[in-house]
Amino acid sequence: MAADRIGGDAVRFLVAGGLNTALTSLVYFAGLFVLPSTWSYALAWLAGLVFVMVFYPDRVFPGGRTGIADRLAIGASIAVVFVLGLATLKTLESVLQNTAAAFFVTLAITTVLNFVISRWILRRSC
Repeated sequence: MAADRIGGDAVRFLVAGGLNTALTSLVYFAGLFVLPSTWSYALAWLAGLVFVMVFYPDRVFPGGRTGIADRLAIGASIAVVFVLGLATLKTLESVLQNTAAAFFVTLAITTVLNFVISRWILRRSC
């Protein structure tokens, strides 16, 4: 059933997101030993992007599209949502006057966007 598939996709997406967060945090903090924070952050973000491109097509959305073009599309969509997230964060910080609230609302928005777009890319028919 479609609802079962969406639920399974969502659970796998959240688990993979947790793994991705652990990986990128490890890369970031390890990088701080030898790199400035900006470079460490960039390296961690790149590691997370590669993780998504490699892991999501086969493990998060199994049975979906797995071609190189699809993997690149996932990477591009994550990058676009990242930029939208930055803009959303700045806007919400200004409107809400609360950085923590702005962060959590932005996190919710970008998580949903990443799921919907990633699922559409990998589950769409040819």
